[in-house]
Order: sequence, then C-alpha cells, then structure tokens
Amino acid sequence: MNADPDRLARGLRGHLNRFSHTVINVSDLDRALAFYEATFPVRRVCRIDGPAQAYPGLGIAHGRCRGWVLESRAHVRPPGALVAEFPARHLHLVEWLQPRPLGRPYAEANHVGIYRQNSLVSDLDQAYRTVLDHGGRPYGEPSWITLSPDGFGVRVFAFRDPDGSTLEMIEAQAPAGGAYAGMMHHCNLNVRELALSYRFYREVIGLDLAYYLAPAAPQPPGNGALGDLLRRPDGTVHDGDMNFAATLLSLRSDTRSPIDVLQWTLPGPYGEPYAEAHHLGISRVAFEVDDITAAHARLRACGHAPVGEIETWNMGEAGQRRVVIFKDPDGIWLELVEQPAYAGERPPFDP
Repeated sequence: MNADPDRLARGLRGHLNRFSHTVINVSDLDRALAFYEATFPVRRVCRIDGPAQAYPGLGIAHGRCRGWVLESRAHVRPPGALVAEFPARHLHLVEWLQPRPLGRPYAEANHVGIYRQNSLVSDLDQAYRTVLDHGGRPYGEPSWITLSPDGFGVRVFAFRDPDGSTLEMIEAQAPAGGAYAGMMHHCNLNVRELALSYRFYREVIGLDLAYYLAPAAPQPPGNGALGDLLRRPDGTVHDGDMNFAATLLSLRSDTRSPIDVLQWTLPGPYGEPYAEAHHLGISRVAFEVDDITAAHARLRACGHAPVGEIETWNMGEAGQRRVVIFKDPDGIWLELVEQPAYAGERPPFDP
C-alpha cells in the first residue's frame, strides 16, 4: 500500500457512518432463520429477494440469492445500559440459489478469515441452555477466557449454526433493575500479521483502537469454548495451550460495535480465507459510507488494491444499494455500501 504520509487523513474515516452488516452464507435460509431467531439476540427486518443479476465484485457474472436482514433485539435501554448503535448493525443471512453455496465453514478456531460473530447476553447460562434446546452444538460449557496481561477476562462460549458457522456469546452486565436479553457486538477476523492488519484497518479504513488484548501467558485450549480444534500453520493438529493478540477497532468514538482483528500466536495462523464469495460461512463485513463515489476514490488514493468498481445491487424488499467490494491484506472480503436515500419531504430550510 502506497499513500501520502498522513494516509490521506486516515483513509475512509471521514466517509464512514457505521458498521453496516455482516454477511453469513447459509445452505437453507428457512432453517437458518429459525435457528438464529431462536438462539441469537436478533429479529428479522426485511427480506433480500432481488432478481437474478450480475455481482462482478463477488466474481459472479449472473447470480441470484435470497435472504433476510436481521437486527439486534436490543435497541432502547435505560440510562447506563449496553445498547447497539442506531441504526444498529445488521446481520444478513444469504442463501445463494445461483450459483449454489459451496464448501464448509472454517473448522479451526485459528483459521484465517472471519471466524465468529459475537453477541452480548446478561444470562449466559440461559443462552447456553437455549442453544442446546434448539439443536445447536456448543464447543463446550460457558467458561472463563483471559484477555489481558492483568488477568481481565470474560465468561463465554461459542457454538455452530446449522451449517457450521461459529457464533459466540459473551456474558455482559445487565442494567440495574432490568434484564438484558442481548445484542450483537463484534465479529472476529483472524489475520496472519496483526501489525500489518492494524495499519490497514486504522489508516485505510479509518477505524480507531478501542482495546488491545494480549494475555501475558498461554492458557488451556478449552478456555472460552472457542472451537473444536486448532491447527499449526503446517496443518497438523495443535493440542497444547493457546495464545493470541488482538485489537478491537471502533468507528471513531463509538466503541459499542467494534471488529476484533486477532492474530493467533500459539499456534500461529492457519489456512486461507474463502476464495469464493458464495462459500458457506461468515463471508464479509460491510461498512456504510456517506458518499460511495468519494469513498471509492479515497480508497484507491490510499494505494490499496485491488478495489472493485461501484455496483448497484437490487435487493428486492431490502432496496437498491450501491456497493464496492474489496479485500483486506489477508484476502478477507469487505464491502462499502452507500447510505440509503431516506424517504420524506425536505425540511423547509433546504434550498
């Protein structure tokens, strides 16, 4: 990546509105929708039911998909409660009809790519029982995982959706005097070199560091129930202790819905991200921008390549969206989406 010394005022920072959504490709939309609404703190918003069309940035010359836009069930909460940003980050469940989805989601917790989508819940044990009651498969019971040198950590467990994509629940404190059902929080991107990825997400995407997490010592691989197994870079199974370093990156001052950019240090990172955009699993992360023409030009001016062209996708009930598809230094799929045109009359003071 080549750019001006000031990285063009931190890349896309001035154009970013919010984290827009995370895309999870599924093989059976109806089954996935029922499972997510039963086990994850989300509810449906609208359908994705556009016609067959070209998706050049995804490498699909003629394709058709169907899906649902989901949002966090938690929106308005008492003062001091954990809340999602408004408009809240969405989750897109997508079933590709043409071409059909392929492959299997990452099996290893340290596989390079978008490995898990996280939510916060106040009653972790109840969440665990709910997952079991609806046929989910946790990797283990809720357990403690250490995140920082001073011993800070959280209680957590992860589990598979019906296709094998990994979802995660983290215990969060409920607001005083009330229950806290939960909300979507961060998604986890496993990368090969944290320093390189941090520079990209900070200087090109324009995110800020919210937290740096690096346990002082290795811990047992079962802590946090993050997955079934770990592999060394050469593909052999790693059955010893684990360790990692991570940066939680937020949008300017809003730390409520970050992304977790993480490098496994014991064992090291394994594998390659999904090559195909219609591969089963957590496919890509999207950022909403105010003006996609200007954001597209700024992304290219930062020296990042390759960057796709601006495309217009007809998502049916979910509306038309102008998007740009590109990848991070590891080849993880990313998306820019332009803010929708809001309906309604202009204020009387507009020209």
